[in-house]
Amino acid sequence: MNFDIPEHLAKYLQELDAFIEAQILPLQMQDDNNRFFDHRREDARTDWDKGGLPNAEWEELLMEAKRRADAAGHFRFASPREYGGKDGSNLDMAVIREHLATRGLGLHNDLQNEHSIVGNNVGLLLMVHYGTEQQKTEWIDDLE
Repeated sequence: MNFDIPEHLAKYLQELDAFIEAQILPLQMQDDNNRFFDHRREDARTDWDKGGLPNAEWEELLMEAKRRADAAGHFRFASPREYGGKDGSNLDMAVIREHLATRGLGLHNDLQNEHSIVGNNVGLLLMVHYGTEQQKTEWIDDLE
């Protein structure tokens, strides 16, 4: 079995790492945002007055990371080009997600809540490939 990573994907992982170093890690270290990823993370992420739901500040930080990743062309990697993606394959996504996970916990990727700067939007892919025209018209804009 060949476990070599295709050249295009190895280059993309380098591009992702550079983006994380330039855009995501500084955001994580800004102010006291790192509290969401260190020993204080459970308390920092939780709104105890709302039954333990994620708090607004945590959700806003995740959204900012996703906005940056989307603007840089990473968040929709697996989406079809017509929806702003790069037509990334399942193999590409598996390698990318494993690569991000090996970097450890951070704003780039958090396995606990499925946050990632490279989104795994299976709903959009399923709708594009298997949805009826009526379903696509009704749902695709909301799934992007």
